[in-house]
Amino acid sequence: MLLHDFFETIYLPLKLRNRSDNTVRLYRYSIRCFEETLGRPATLEDLTDTQVSMHLARLVADKRSPYTVNKERSQLLAIWSFAARKRYVEAFPDVEPEVAPKRAPLAWLESDMRRLVQACHDQTGYYDGIPAATWWIAIHEVCWDTAERIGAIRQLTWEHLNSDGWLIVPAELRKGKREDKCFLLGPDTLGTLQAISLPERRLIFPWPFSTTYLYHVYRKILRRAGLPTDSRSKFHRLRRTAASYYEAAGGNATDLLGHANRETTKRYLDPRIVKQKQPSEVLFRLEGVAHHGINRSRSGT
Repeated sequence: MLLHDFFETIYLPLKLRNRSDNTVRLYRYSIRCFEETLGRPATLEDLTDTQVSMHLARLVADKRSPYTVNKERSQLLAIWSFAARKRYVEAFPDVEPEVAPKRAPLAWLESDMRRLVQACHDQTGYYDGIPAATWWIAIHEVCWDTAERIGAIRQLTWEHLNSDGWLIVPAELRKGKREDKCFLLGPDTLGTLQAISLPERRLIFPWPFSTTYLYHVYRKILRRAGLPTDSRSKFHRLRRTAASYYEAAGGNATDLLGHANRETTKRYLDPRIVKQKQPSEVLFRLEGVAHHGINRSRSGT
């Protein structure tokens, strides 16, 4: 049986029926990527430790990051494990993940945020009759007041914003689709949203172009602000920024982000903002010892 057919007719309806379109897209991409390594359509019989390991080795050779390689591994192994449980294949997977270094979480500092908002001010053009500059400022302000993922923010409608300034982000729009989140928006954010309320429409943030073009425009805004444009510096960095400053102000970033455990949240908190104690701040200093040693060496004693 072709792996693609198994995914579309069995795995997708049984395991991914409530998942986002983007999740399904990523699984399909993983299958296509596996087939590129094989040089032909993949079958269930290709789900072996050797074949999958060779595929991951090819991705490593192509300079894919450990995180990307592990993402491809996890999705192929999810399909494979399900096929094994249902007796479509005999063996369960035993494929080791790549060693992925844990990077320090980086958020935008306050000065970065001010430059970013200014770069949004300088954006020209219109999106469905909305000035592009105001559109970009508004979406940043909503992201800032909610620390929500960009995918959920882009799907918000005016029905989700009530007259008291509370924004309801339905579970259906959020990752995991398990829990609604409610946020009181700031007066500046509400003012900017009022400025983009016309022309009347369903979506708060209509985008008449592709998602790829959204990120293309955002890279140009970041570049104009003099900020990094790498993969770690897109909308999710804004989420890390809001979480870090919220935690630093005494809030609970785990609750804000909707994480199931604190360990996940720690990967979002920039130590420059949260102000974790540094060794240099709490340990006794070696200055006196060092100077004493230097003086003795100079005197020859």
